Amino acid sequence: MTSLSRAFLAVFPPAGVVDAMAERLRAVPPVDGLRWMPPAQWHVTLRFCGRVPDADALARAVRASCAEVAPMGGLQLSGGGAFPKARHGSALWLGVVPGPSADALGALAAAVEAGCVDAGLAPDDRPFRPHLTVARCSRAADLRPVVAAVGEDAIGPPWTVDHVCLMASDTRATGAVHTEVARIPLTG
Repeated sequence: MTSLSRAFLAVFPPAGVVDAMAERLRAVPPVDGLRWMPPAQWHVTLRFCGRVPDADALARAVRASCAEVAPMGGLQLSGGGAFPKARHGSALWLGVVPGPSADALGALAAAVEAGCVDAGLAPDDRPFRPHLTVARCSRAADLRPVVAAVGEDAIGPPWTVDHVCLMASDTRATGAVHTEVARIPLTG
């Protein structure tokens, strides 16, 4: 039994999409305190888990809950935004193009949520909001110029989501370090 102090389940864009995101983000104006996340860690979180007493049991439960989920093609990223809002933001994110693929991603998140609950985690009371965080601010800042520079157009080619990753997250003073614990294929 492997316990994790901090974990999440996510999908990761392929290298071509990561390259397109990096290219788009080169046009972003500098903002004091804006810290870019390493591109290797760019992901769309399906479920933040927090502490996980038994990672193996969680992976089994999510695998079972996703058994009927087929790989989904056509997922694509779009323009940016900020949490909690662009005028006073602490996190810069890229969204997902609305449509059937985004709806399928929402269904995948629901299946992942069901697996988490089956594994004994408390239900997540927050609605799923598909996004990919690319930068964080140590203090809230006006990120409206950054969001405007990212634009609203689609970013990179569409891709197929064919697996979910269970990730351990080790928070450090220099930023979080993510490590893959389990890969759950979508074969439905």
